Amino acid sequence: MANVKAVILAAGRGVRIGGDQPKTLIPVRGNEPLLHYLMVGLKKAGIDDLMVITGYKPAAIQEYVNEHWDGEAQFIFNARFASWGNFHSLRMGLDQAPGSDVLVVNCDVVIHPDVFNRVLETEGDLVLAVERRDDLDQEDMRVRLQGRRVMDIGKSLKRAHGHGEYDGVSLVRPAAARAYLDGSTALEWRADTDLYYEDVYGRILDRIDARAAFVEPGEYAEVDVWSDMEVAAAVVRRHEDAWVRPQAAV
Repeated sequence: MANVKAVILAAGRGVRIGGDQPKTLIPVRGNEPLLHYLMVGLKKAGIDDLMVITGYKPAAIQEYVNEHWDGEAQFIFNARFASWGNFHSLRMGLDQAPGSDVLVVNCDVVIHPDVFNRVLETEGDLVLAVERRDDLDQEDMRVRLQGRRVMDIGKSLKRAHGHGEYDGVSLVRPAAARAYLDGSTALEWRADTDLYYEDVYGRILDRIDARAAFVEPGEYAEVDVWSDMEVAAAVVRRHEDAWVRPQAAV
């Protein structure tokens, strides 16, 4: 495997779900926290090098990761987490990983561990995990595809033009990282800072080769509000064996 660093974007509070702890630490309907399933999945994909971008209550996230991650973990604090979009969190992660393939993971998703391997095995400067479907709503991060090529991404993309939903996992190889850093620097100079990192992806697609790695129905759930936890719990129940922790080598 190439030099791969995983970056979990865990700076935001998750205002819509409320509570006084980071969203990624909330248990999934009596099961483990969201962060548990992400870290187990990354470990099963052979990732040892982890970076976590923190913001809201960083000490709680750092404590959990240090207690449960068997490998190297680095923490980057995003002081602008409440005032800038999460594009800046990813920019901070890419700044700290020059020359690496960076596996970017949203902190508020449950996704089958096999998806990480599919993303890592797909060619392209930028690889997005995408579930193909046409029942897209205004909250979905919509993706327009041409075969496996990613032609456009964004919540502002017309639903009629969307071929699926981006599922919160992407691989940024060095060529895409350079384009992303150039694009985000330009945004910051213009003070155009209320953006998702996917918006930056959309602005650099004409300069890179972007591909989709496909997610099957029932392998993914995003948690925005409390009712989403039941969908996340259903993914966990359906694929319970997938999150059995790999045994350490003797």
